Amino acid sequence: MAGCGGVAYSVRINSVEAKVEKAKELGAEANAPYEYYSAKERVDKAREEAARADYGDALDLIDEAETFANQAINQASAVRKGAGR
Repeated sequence: MAGCGGVAYSVRINSVEAKVEKAKELGAEANAPYEYYSAKERVDKAREEAARADYGDALDLIDEAETFANQAINQASAVRKGAGR
């Protein structure tokens, strides 16, 4: 089962890291700091858990990180749209 967790982790971590990077590019550090840094810290913690082969916890953290990253993207995008008026 640990092998399956490792594969799932590998697929998910790359996707969520891309979302965190997108949030950063949209200015989420300034416009949605709670959501951005919550996502970033959970990605970092997920990496620590995966390094200890605790893929269950790592996947839970990735789920949380993805939620925060999506919120950061949405908020930063809304601020950008509002600034473009």
